[in-house]
Amino acid sequence: MDPTPYFIMGMLTGVAGLLAIQFFANRKVKRALAQIARTAPAVEHEESKQQRRETLEMHRRLAVLEKIVTDQPHRLQTEIDSLR
Repeated sequence: MDPTPYFIMGMLTGVAGLLAIQFFANRKVKRALAQIARTAPAVEHEESKQQRRETLEMHRRLAVLEKIVTDQPHRLQTEIDSLR
């Protein structure tokens, strides 16, 4: 019995299976990428808003620290006493 026809059929079956797996995997990846593209701008927009709020808060705190460091000692003491 000649094994050549079985070998050829096995190769064809293997190649067909590999192509089918690649086709379905590519389709699944494309769907996932499309879904990410639809939802990503909203997520990035919210993250950028949060980051902007944090940056503004840090700038406000930095301004207070600069005022404390560069202010005259007696003026700082007067402000602290007025807050009490």
